[in-house]
Amino acid sequence: MSKGNSGLFHGTNGSCMDKQFSNKNSTYSQIKAFSLERVRSWAEKKRLEFTGKERKNFNTACVVYDEFTKKYYYGRNGGYHEDGYVRNPILFGDSTHQGLLPKTSLNKYPVGNCAEVDAVNRALNDGADIKNLHLTTIHTTKSQFGLYKKSCENCKYAFLDRVRNNYSGWKEGD
Repeated sequence: MSKGNSGLFHGTNGSCMDKQFSNKNSTYSQIKAFSLERVRSWAEKKRLEFTGKERKNFNTACVVYDEFTKKYYYGRNGGYHEDGYVRNPILFGDSTHQGLLPKTSLNKYPVGNCAEVDAVNRALNDGADIKNLHLTTIHTTKSQFGLYKKSCENCKYAFLDRVRNNYSGWKEGD
């Protein structure tokens, strides 16, 4: 990792694995459709793992596709509460550098709570470069399961103009 002129960290590249979209004929619409299918499938399985309050609180899932490495990373709201969760300094900052996330929340949720942050954090911890990432976020509640969910103010602040694409869109009203 290196620090840019802005005082923010910049990511590093990872290694290539999945060849799903390795040819030059791949389109963003193919990535968008495949990512939506993958996040829906992952969220269905994840919902079955949860019980009680954990299932009730699971309302958002995100998949991040790394265009360079061809890897997928999954995240859920509240994922940062998991045991062993490592907060990447690119997002969260450290004792000497400001991360991409706002210092204080721009909405009613704690900074870092979002599914997008969980998935991007996992990608960055694996060596991904943020500029190669495609985000797809969905609702995981019974009434709206699988529908696109726009990013919140915290995620817009952290990721707008930094990731390659956000297929779900930015905050409501934009």
